[in-house]
Amino acid sequence: MSDSKKQSLTKQGEHKRYTLKCASLNYYLALMFSLFPLYLSIFADGNFPFIHFDNAFTTIRHDKYYLFLILTGIAAIAELLLITTYSENAKKSDKAKPKNSIFKSFSFVDYSLLALLFSSLISALFSPYTETAFFGEPNGRNNGVILIAFYVLAYFLITRLFYYMEYVLAVFAAASIGVYLLSVLNGFYLDPLGTLRILGEAQANDFISTIGNKNLLSSYICISLPVIVAMSVHTQKRPLRILYLASSGFGFMSLMVSDSDSGILGIGAFLMIYFIVYSRKISKLKKYFLALTVMLACAKLLRLFSLAMGDKYKEIGDLQQMFVFSNLGYVLLGICLAATIALYLTDAKKPNLILPKTVPIVLAILLSVAVIGLIFTVVYFSTIDTQTDLGDFEKLLRFNDKWGTHRGYMWIRSMWIFGDASVWQKLFGTGPDTFYYPFSQYFDGLMKFGDSSTNAAHNEYINYLITTGIVGLGSYLAFVGSAVVRAVKTASKNPIVIVFLATVVGYSAQAFVNISQPITTPLFIIFVALCEAVSRSQRLKDNQV
Repeated sequence: MSDSKKQSLTKQGEHKRYTLKCASLNYYLALMFSLFPLYLSIFADGNFPFIHFDNAFTTIRHDKYYLFLILTGIAAIAELLLITTYSENAKKSDKAKPKNSIFKSFSFVDYSLLALLFSSLISALFSPYTETAFFGEPNGRNNGVILIAFYVLAYFLITRLFYYMEYVLAVFAAASIGVYLLSVLNGFYLDPLGTLRILGEAQANDFISTIGNKNLLSSYICISLPVIVAMSVHTQKRPLRILYLASSGFGFMSLMVSDSDSGILGIGAFLMIYFIVYSRKISKLKKYFLALTVMLACAKLLRLFSLAMGDKYKEIGDLQQMFVFSNLGYVLLGICLAATIALYLTDAKKPNLILPKTVPIVLAILLSVAVIGLIFTVVYFSTIDTQTDLGDFEKLLRFNDKWGTHRGYMWIRSMWIFGDASVWQKLFGTGPDTFYYPFSQYFDGLMKFGDSSTNAAHNEYINYLITTGIVGLGSYLAFVGSAVVRAVKTASKNPIVIVFLATVVGYSAQAFVNISQPITTPLFIIFVALCEAVSRSQRLKDNQV
């Protein structure tokens, strides 16, 4: 097999026909990638402009929650009808071929997700807060058993019926531009949709775009921007590359105004890891640096927009200000632009040049040393040297109650809760979406940070540990981890999985300081399912050869 054929994105799914079932599944994905992130509930009252947003951000979590359930439920019913119809009307030539039952050949990823569902079900049945555990906290995150069950439903639909068509990701990039652009406008107090007007000043500063507060917008960026950047590298269609690059630029601008360290963490992890992934192939590396150049240039365009708006903007973090306002941003832009030009010239002179395998290995070692060094530094200043004044770096390098906008307070108390829990609760937790109840004993301590309560640990992994126990957390980690391992093994034969993995990397990194909820987490589950769908399809194809 030639390298060009091996690397073509259109090769995925060749072992099966593009049937109406596959098309229906792609329509579902297109809706989840376009309507879902942009949707807010609306109503008509006859007054100009006739269509209005219903309570703007006050119901956004429920809006997204019910839309995900409705879209996934409709997709499941449609596929069930099509499967029944297809089995009755299939051609004789197709019937002669061996078919893989939708319930056969379960992978470890499949079993892990089912284990998460069943452990959550057991946790809910024996929870002191059974109703909340099943349906989700009404004022919380809606992360009950019902939502997890629909994650499972979406996963099995995607892994059994997905057939790669690039238009689905192009729709995602186009819709994301809408989210990104609106967030930039909101970040400068421009409110074209009127979604901020009914909120108080404090809420208006925290809520942005059609996603929700700044942390949730960052979560969305960590899902959408990695896959869009990766598609700008992998697509073979120039018009779509322009779309992906434009969306990447707007996405980076949105990251700047989101003012959330979780977004920097997720996108930073993606960019470092994918620099290593693309480091051997100049043809890929040049496009990666082109995307970086576009993003950094857009950060400087944001500076011009800020000047035009009289520098009246919502709070922007120190790291974000470095890219937008400081001269260091110009230095980084110059470096990336020079690297892009050099790589394009090199690729023109020596097409398809592949660097030695030692290049990504050395880069991976350097990244690992840097991460280990950072962890060691945090441990040192948190346990050994607790007195040295670290200035602005203290919030990063010294873990205590104040760390990470008082996430340290919540994480430390969460470990106390786990340590004091019964053996049963250590195994199965207090029930999905019930973090509020065991943590309520520490609400008084939150007052000094300006909060009166919390319903999440602001760390997805700790949240799973408290609410679903060791079994639930272990099942979740096994689900994501095994999907990643299988995808990495598939990447050499089918590079589209690298694109889907980009989102898994970005989201999983930001999840250390963020929350699971029905606004962005359904999209993450979809991309994990897409990774497994490609891995499963490739293995079925290999077995038929």
